[in-house]
Formats: sequence, structure tokens, C-alpha cells
Amino acid sequence: MRDLKLKVLVVDDDEDDYFLTKELFSEFLHDNIQVDWAPTYAKAIAGLKDPSYHIFLVDYLLGGHTGLDFLNAAKSSNLNKPIIMLTGKGDQRIDLMAMEHGAADYLVKNDLDAQKLERSIRYAFERYDHSKQLRESEEKFRRIFEQSRDLIYITDEAGNFLDANDSVERVLGYSHKELLSMNMMQLYEDPQKRNRILDAVKLHGEIIDFEKILIAKNGEKKICLVSAGTHKDPSGKIIFQGIIHDITKRRKAEQDLATAEKLAVTGQVVRMIAHEVRNPLTNINLALEQMESEMEDKTNQEIYFDIIKRNLNRINVLITELLNSSKPAELTFNKYSINKIVDDSLNDIKDRIMLKEVKVIKNYSTDICDVTVDYEKIKIALLNILVNAIESVDDNNGALKITTKAEDGVCVVEIEDNGVGIPSESLPKIFDPFFSGKANGTGLGLSTTHNIIRSHKGIVDVTSEPGKGTKFTVKLEL
Repeated sequence: MRDLKLKVLVVDDDEDDYFLTKELFSEFLHDNIQVDWAPTYAKAIAGLKDPSYHIFLVDYLLGGHTGLDFLNAAKSSNLNKPIIMLTGKGDQRIDLMAMEHGAADYLVKNDLDAQKLERSIRYAFERYDHSKQLRESEEKFRRIFEQSRDLIYITDEAGNFLDANDSVERVLGYSHKELLSMNMMQLYEDPQKRNRILDAVKLHGEIIDFEKILIAKNGEKKICLVSAGTHKDPSGKIIFQGIIHDITKRRKAEQDLATAEKLAVTGQVVRMIAHEVRNPLTNINLALEQMESEMEDKTNQEIYFDIIKRNLNRINVLITELLNSSKPAELTFNKYSINKIVDDSLNDIKDRIMLKEVKVIKNYSTDICDVTVDYEKIKIALLNILVNAIESVDDNNGALKITTKAEDGVCVVEIEDNGVGIPSESLPKIFDPFFSGKANGTGLGLSTTHNIIRSHKGIVDVTSEPGKGTKFTVKLEL
């Protein structure tokens, strides 16, 4: 028995039975006990609300109510104190019902003595303490489950979702209710990879940090680390528990850093080459001008002079492009409407659009905020994407969809075409200097775009499917 003061409420409409029960408490070795009486069901319910009581002894018959009603009321009020049921005669059916409704024990008054009552109360408190520890543990892990930034989920063996924490909406955009009607297979970009994970879990018991691509509700591809293991529920059925950690932003940051490092190294090489090439290029230009001025009859040679001049100029332009693509852009910031910048970019290439009869679909947001950018530089960045899109589509059947919107505190520009698409093995390289998928491409356009967007502290991303088209997404701070 506990050493602290024990406060007991006896719920019994028979005063004689109450005094008999109270007398039994006086025989306990532990004498620091206060026994109170609730002769009616109403007073018993009032006693439930008194936090000072440690235990309740409740008679099964309480006028128009029963002890089961009291147990249900205690459960409804989230009372977690031990309740012992008393009855005038033994009834196994009532005994089972009382235990099912949460009674700590069931005692027959006629067989009751101080020793039996003391033992029943001691066991009731032991069970109560164990139950309390279990509840606290469950609440602790439930809080961890609910508050985790990672998506924690439970599925059955077939992959049907049984539960998930609230991070499902943050990571994948689905509500808890929507996810419970789905199968894990629906989230995988490649469903076969889900089967391989399943096989690995069954073979090894668990998997740790498998990197997979999952598809969010809005169609966005999420790079995630998946960890999972198996467990048996109380009925013996196998369930799968897993954690999904979204590393999309981290991977993007790593890619941006790698590209920036490549640009830095390339910039050093380009500046050295530009210096070494421009010096002899200047000498060639000067020699050509001198030759032209000294020749008396240039009739037959004029075409050759023109070829040399045009190619010298082409080399000079390429050097300038190389320098611009590899050095940080010098920016002049002002506020502009993103819709106007897109329209001005389209206007600069309207001849290309008309020549290939490309259908342009505009889906501009009307409430989007202005962006603080360098107008000319951002226009160059968008032009490079738009030109690539136009060149990738078929003549007379090309479509270009441009969307602007505000999303999560940034301005988003999406440029989507129905062109040939980009092979998956080329996607990680498209922003690298000198990489080009076109036969005559310099590989500097998208590198310049990436450099400009990064200098604005923005993000440029691309998704593509060969034969179906490509979508570039540019995000700029509002």
C-alpha cells in the first residue's frame, strides 16, 4: 500500500454496507486513509470530478443506475483512476462486463475481508501505475509520430495505408483522409522499385535510407529517403512501418553547388583562353584592315575579306558569350511585373514563333506581385529557355504553355513545351557549360540562364519526358 495519504470514495446507496466497508479499511496496517461516502449516483458523478480521490469502490446497484453506468461516465470524462466494483452476490456475467468496461477488480461483499480488500486495492494501484506508464509512453511516441517533420506511415502487407502523421500533407500534398484510401504503389514514380523495397524488407527485416522518387499530389517529383521495417500487429498480421525523408531541396542545393563550382573553374579557364585568343585576334583584324587599305584592286578578293571578317566577328562573339556565361552577372535591380517580362521576351522571338507556327498558351496569374530583378538579365534567362522550347517542337504542331503564379512566397514561371524532350541521362548536365543536345549548339545558353537565376537567389529546375516534352520552372523571390 502507498505511504502517502489514501483518499477513497465509496459509492453505495446502502449506508450499512458503507460502514462495513469503512470498517474494513480501519484494519489496514496503513492507517493514513480517508474514506468518503457517495450515497447517490449524482454524488458519485460529482466525486468523479474531484481530483483528490485516488480510488473508487462502487456498488453494482445504484438505484436507477448501475456500476457499469459509473464506469462509462468515468471513461467519458477520461478518468484514469482505479475503480473496484462491489456486488451483493457473485455473477460471472457482471464480472466480465465490469472488467470489459474498465473495472480494476470485482469483489463480492459477502466474501469481503480486510486482507482481500487490501490485496485488491494494492493490485489495482499496481495495474494503474503500469497503465499510466504505458499511456505516458504511448502519448510520448504519439507526439513524436505527429510532430515529426518526416512522413511516418503504416501500411498492410499489400501496401494499403493504415495510418500516417500530418507531415503527409507537407511532404506529398495529400490529406490524412486521402492517403488512407491509397496504396503505397501509387506514390512511386517507378512502381517496380516499391516491389524491390518490399522484397528487401522481407529478406532483411528492414531497409535504411533507400533513395527513391515519389510523386506528390500536384505531380511534383520528390527525391526521398525511404526507411521501412516489418512488424506484427496484435492479431498476428504483418504490417509495414516506414519513414519518408524529403531531400529534394538538399539534392537541388547540392546540384547548384556542384554547378557553381564547375562555373568557377570554367570561368578561370575561359578568362585565360579569352585573353590568349583575343590578342592574336586583334592582330589578325589589324593586319586584315591594313591589307585591305593597301590593295588597289579588291574586286576578286572582296568575298574572301567578307568571309574572314564574319568569322573573326563570330569568334569574338563566342568569346564574349563564354565570358558572360562564366562570370557573376552585374545586376541593376528594380521592380517589374513578371507577366510583362515574359511578354517582352515572347515579343523578341515572335518571328521564330510565327515561322514554326507554335501555339502559345498563356496562363498568367492576375494577382501576382512584382519581382525585384535586373530586367535585361532575367529576360535573357527566359529567352534562352523559350528559344530552346521552340526549337524542340515540331513545325505546325508545337505548343508552348507559360504559367505565372505566386507559391509559398515566391514568384513561379513555368515554361512547358510538347517537344522531343530531354533524355534522362542528359538532364543532370543541361546547365553545365558547353553541354548541348543540339548539333550546332554552344552549350552556353542554359548555363547563362542558370548563372543569372542564381545571381538573383532564384531556382531553375527542369523535368522532361522524351517524346512528350519539357517543363522549366523558374522561382524568384517576390
